[in-house]
Amino acid sequence: MSTAGAPAVARSAPAKAAKTSWETWLRDHIDPAWRPGEWDSARWLFSGDLDNPRTSSSRCRTRRCEMIVRAQETFCTYCSDQSRKSGLPREEFAATFTPARSRSLPLTVVGPCTLTRDSVRCVRPQVAGGLCAAHHNSRKYHKARGTFERWLRERATPFTDVPVCTVDDCAGASTNSRGLCNYHWRAWRADCRSSTAPVPAAQWALGQPLYLLAHQFHLAPLPELLRWEVLYAVQQMDHWVRALEPHWIRGVISHLTTAETLLDATNTARLTKPHQAAVRTLENLQSAVRAGYSEFSGIALIDQDVIDLRVLGLRHSASGKRRQLPGRVDLRAVRQPWLRQALRHWVTTARPTTEDFKRTFHATTIASTALAQRADAGDDPAALTFADATLAVDAFRAARKRDGTPYSSSFRRSLLGAFFQLIAYGRRCGTLDDLVGTFTRVPVEHVISVEEPNEDFIGKAIPEPVIRQLDAHLDTLGTGNTYGCRDIAPDARQLLYRTMYIILRDTGRRPLEIVSLARDCLEIHNGQPTLIWDNHKRKRHRRRLPITTSTADAIRTWQACRDQLHLPAKGDRYLFPSLTALSDAPYISSTYLSDALRLWADALPPLHAEGIDSRGQRLLFDRSLIYPYAFRHSYAQRHADAGTPVDVLRELMDHKSIAMTQRYYTVSLKRKSDAVAKLSTRPRPARPPQPQLEHGLRDAHRRRPLRRLHRAVERQSRRPGLPHPLPMRRLRLLPPRPLLPARHRAPHQRTTSRPRNRTRHGRSRVRHHRPHRTNHRLPARHRPHEHTPGVPPRLRTRPDRRSQHRAAQSTSRPQPHTPAPHHHPAERPAMNPRGNPAPLAEARHRHSLDKRARVLTALATLEKQGKPLTFAAVARAAHVSTWLTYAPGVREHIEAAQTRQAHSTPPPATASPPSHLSLRTELEIARQEIKELRDERDRLQAALRHQLGQQLDALHAPDTATRADQLNALNQDLTRRLEEAASQNATLRARITALEDDLTAARTSLRRMIRTENTVR
Repeated sequence: MSTAGAPAVARSAPAKAAKTSWETWLRDHIDPAWRPGEWDSARWLFSGDLDNPRTSSSRCRTRRCEMIVRAQETFCTYCSDQSRKSGLPREEFAATFTPARSRSLPLTVVGPCTLTRDSVRCVRPQVAGGLCAAHHNSRKYHKARGTFERWLRERATPFTDVPVCTVDDCAGASTNSRGLCNYHWRAWRADCRSSTAPVPAAQWALGQPLYLLAHQFHLAPLPELLRWEVLYAVQQMDHWVRALEPHWIRGVISHLTTAETLLDATNTARLTKPHQAAVRTLENLQSAVRAGYSEFSGIALIDQDVIDLRVLGLRHSASGKRRQLPGRVDLRAVRQPWLRQALRHWVTTARPTTEDFKRTFHATTIASTALAQRADAGDDPAALTFADATLAVDAFRAARKRDGTPYSSSFRRSLLGAFFQLIAYGRRCGTLDDLVGTFTRVPVEHVISVEEPNEDFIGKAIPEPVIRQLDAHLDTLGTGNTYGCRDIAPDARQLLYRTMYIILRDTGRRPLEIVSLARDCLEIHNGQPTLIWDNHKRKRHRRRLPITTSTADAIRTWQACRDQLHLPAKGDRYLFPSLTALSDAPYISSTYLSDALRLWADALPPLHAEGIDSRGQRLLFDRSLIYPYAFRHSYAQRHADAGTPVDVLRELMDHKSIAMTQRYYTVSLKRKSDAVAKLSTRPRPARPPQPQLEHGLRDAHRRRPLRRLHRAVERQSRRPGLPHPLPMRRLRLLPPRPLLPARHRAPHQRTTSRPRNRTRHGRSRVRHHRPHRTNHRLPARHRPHEHTPGVPPRLRTRPDRRSQHRAAQSTSRPQPHTPAPHHHPAERPAMNPRGNPAPLAEARHRHSLDKRARVLTALATLEKQGKPLTFAAVARAAHVSTWLTYAPGVREHIEAAQTRQAHSTPPPATASPPSHLSLRTELEIARQEIKELRDERDRLQAALRHQLGQQLDALHAPDTATRADQLNALNQDLTRRLEEAASQNATLRARITALEDDLTAARTSLRRMIRTENTVR
């Protein structure tokens, strides 16, 4: 999806001749019954209902505060600062705090004036000190002159009318003789101070803007056409967004007072403070007006290459909510006109979800790029063939992400299906009648194979050690800026997310199935708690799952807490209801659960996985693998590792097939190792007793299988054109096999019925007439037959078994084996190194002497260079193992050299560049020393200041004493005056009381006289 500009027809302002028609069209399409009680069409004033969840504004969260804020359930600036200073919990602060402001808020009526005279109270709103503006100013004036009591007794008169501010449509009361409200009075005074020629208040009030609160916006200052456009756009936008934001609309209107129409593409540049929310609000208003102007001009959405998803009203697939912030999509990324037309028709008629549209648009772009490789760029749908469909499928097989990595096989399969579903929809609707029938998908050929993961990889399941580490930090889940932080108390919010996590971990249900649990989701069957849940994916409701007692206790704890909360009524039947009335769904969205888990996992200390690395340190676990659906895989893996039968696990997972259940767990390498170890511990059957042979014959019997392997490998290597099958250097070299004594065997009766045993068969002739081949593993001159008397060494061959058999037939009984004569090692003839270990031992001895010589040479070199002599350093310099330096004959030389080096003067060390680790260590040490020095400096400065202060106090001690005496004398004088004023005040109060009594008596006598006079008349 790409954001592009609006169509050309909606970018330019309408012509002067069309403005009248366009304004008439707007008036006809305005809803007169829009937002009753909030929209005042006579004054062009919108005042949002603070109790309406479709308006973002509300009163301050503090109960005794009258300030209106922009968002729901938030504090105003003053209360937020006081809450931070108090340190109280948010709920307790909101219930107990009383704001104490120095002045009243504009247009806020706290109450009528408290001035009362002759039982008549002033009706004007009070602004300060319980008095209205006029009485408050009079009180300040007379108090400054000492005539306040006289004014209050003789001249103070309550007002019986409330004058209205002279500014048009201003709802504030006039607080002064100029006829202006408090807000406009201050604005007029500011203008008068900044101007050289002050304007009278009556003239200044013409055309002044209203004072608007956070829930209001005013359209009267806009030009006539722009006013109708904004009203139409706001009404259309009210169907897209969850809640109107009057403060952002008011901010956009203040920058559009010099514009002529919303169709002007340069309106965004008018924003002096391009806040993201302001830009978004202006784009929404412009999108609505452009869509209306396209409809006014007779241009349908299906004919535009740039469509606005806000106008289409596409919805989310998860909870059915409308798309809030969609962008304009440029369909020109699809190069073929016929394919672009099919996509436009599908999105405007089928109205898919935003996720389906994004996937289908991406798939169509991939297929369009592949078809553009044709000579005609794929513009002619009638010229496409089956090969072009295969070309598109190949493009899906090779689809990659932006970073160059390939998509998963499942995602590529979904893209392929979305594209051909679009083709099928176009053919059903008739928009692709020109497309040939051969351009279709064949299920056998056009398939993207599923890539199987490594069988030893645990997959998406979270390992049990990681889950135990998460459980150790369960008390921090639900803290921070998570959903519900403005709606319920922090303890209740943490308990909410903790309960969802426990159910997620212990039941393996899908996230949507957990957040939509019913309020009474627990039942007891045969003493076992059971969870009742709904399988939304397969439309199977009222499913039952056995759970543990601890899980049931966690659910009951949340149920008891939930009963004490005041939540919206639409979520009464759910265990986890929506916490605000703005939510379209009656229960919490699963997205909030995912966000809370991600915020929680990112704030945890390092999590360790199973195993260690090459340095012996524990491996770190990737936090990105912790998400709600992974716990479903962990649930299946946990049961599989515990040996739960697969059919039982299928029922627990509520799958239709066992194959689907097997995709949620893997047979790990640990289980394979356990199975092999269990089999290896089983007792093996006893072997039959072997005949007791002589030592030489027994050794030959043991070496016979390996010797046969040697011969097979040699025969294989002698075949032309074949590689060497086995690495012979890894096989043990053995001496040639000694001859076994001839045994008496009965003649084998061969049948002549088999073709290969007939006399005319070639193979049979070879068997009977060709002597047994010799052992080619050793040259003839090195074969161990020198002890046979009378036979030259080069003519001696090894008798085969057939000759032995013949010899056995020629004698009446087996001949005893004549052992070979024993030779002294010095007299033993030279043999091949493969057969005689003496040359190998001699070569090994020479190699050992060579290594010892290298050690002594390296020792002398190191001692000459003056380097430290250690056993490891000598072994490193000589390129030998360390154990050789400790061997007798070498160790003495190294120890003697170390003694000589210890008694000699060490040479100056050569300067070598420091390593990175040493530099970092020195840097940390330097930082620590700098910190200590700074602390010491601060302490010394404080001590110095203290000492200087003491010295100054000592210098000015006489002056201080004199000043103290003067202050004491002044204090005594003031005390005496206060006592005199108190006595005078008491005298005056007594006189006032006497005068009031006289006044009351005079009034009573006057009433009697009037009553008597009236009676006489």
